[in-house]
Formats: sequence, C-alpha cells, structure tokens
Amino acid sequence: MAFTMTFTSDNARADAKVFCERAVRVYDGSARLIATGDFLQAYVGVLFPRGLLDQTPTVLGLRVFALAASVEFDVVVPLESLIHRLGTAAERNELEVALPAEVASLAWAAITPPREGWRRRLGVQAQALSEAAATGVGAVAAAVPESIGESALQKVRAQVWGAPVANHARIPSGAAFAADALGFLGDQAMQVHTVGPWLRLSSKAGYVLVKNAGGSL
Repeated sequence: MAFTMTFTSDNARADAKVFCERAVRVYDGSARLIATGDFLQAYVGVLFPRGLLDQTPTVLGLRVFALAASVEFDVVVPLESLIHRLGTAAERNELEVALPAEVASLAWAAITPPREGWRRRLGVQAQALSEAAATGVGAVAAAVPESIGESALQKVRAQVWGAPVANHARIPSGAAFAADALGFLGDQAMQVHTVGPWLRLSSKAGYVLVKNAGGSL
C-alpha cells in the first residue's frame, strides 16, 4: 500500500530532509515513520547491537513533525530513497510527499520506546554532550586500524559508546554522539528522563532515545 504525508510548510519539509541527511551520514540504513492523526514520528537508528553478545546500547534519534492532513501508518523505508522523495517535493514546490516502498524491518525498528512512566532526572549541558561526542569519535578513530574486522570494530564501538558521559553516570556516550550528529545540541541543556532500561534526552530540536544493553538506568 502506498502512503503519502503532507507537511504544514516548506520549512517543515526541509527540516525533515536535513534530519534524514544527518542520519544517513551516521548510518546508511532506514527510518521508521509512524503517523498518528496529524503528527509524524520519524525514528532513525544511530547505534544498535549486532549480536547476542554485543553490549552496544540501542540509540535512536526522533523528530516529530506536524502534518497538514490526518493519516495513519507505521512503515520502515530506506533513508536514501526518503531523502530523494523529499528533495523532489521541494523541487516541485509540493508539501505532499509520497513514501518510498517499505523494506524489511531492522531489529531496532521493531523497538518502540514506552509512552508512559518516564521520570525526570537532572538535565545535562550541551557542552558536556558535545565534549563526550568528540572524545568518543577520537577514541574510536585511535583504536581502529584500517584492517580491523567488523566484529572487532563493533567491540570497540560498544566499549566507547557504552561508557558514561563524565559526571552523568546514566547517560552513555552514544547518546551524546547521537545528539551531536543529528544536530540536537544547542545553547540550552537537554532534559533527561528515564524509565526502566530507557533514557531520553530532549531538546527543541529533537530527541535521543537509548535502550541500555545492561539493564535499568
């Protein structure tokens, strides 16, 4: 079944395209799009475990967009194709965007964060997240030779991105990496909420959702 979504403005459509372009630079995969009424939730995978023994946290990025027309769908589509569709709509000066054909759902795309039960924690400054992201990127680059195998690479990523942000034991560095890479960091602190194994960082620009591989946060 073919679905379409209609944005409320050119700026909203452009914001969606920028969000997808940032996401595809981190991981050239898929986006999960959930439309309920006149709101669209767009999830992208930033980090996720790739095996039973992999301790990499599941880290998702989320943007919520208002839609001009009420629709209902829950689909997983390729990011590159979605970016192309958004670009084509911009060229035609259209707010309605036809979704690409669905693809097989990835493991992370089948995970839906809880809606209720979130507990507010102390916020975290954007600078602390930016520094943690930069430190992590440098640590991964320094630890990974060009000839390293995929399993060894994933182990390094799990160690680096699973480590906590300095002075914020509940926040894995992978969350900082996602917030920075997806453009969610600004001048203000990000709000922090937790429920069970989940953590959520919130800013005006978007959300980072983390499921800790090791249990409750």
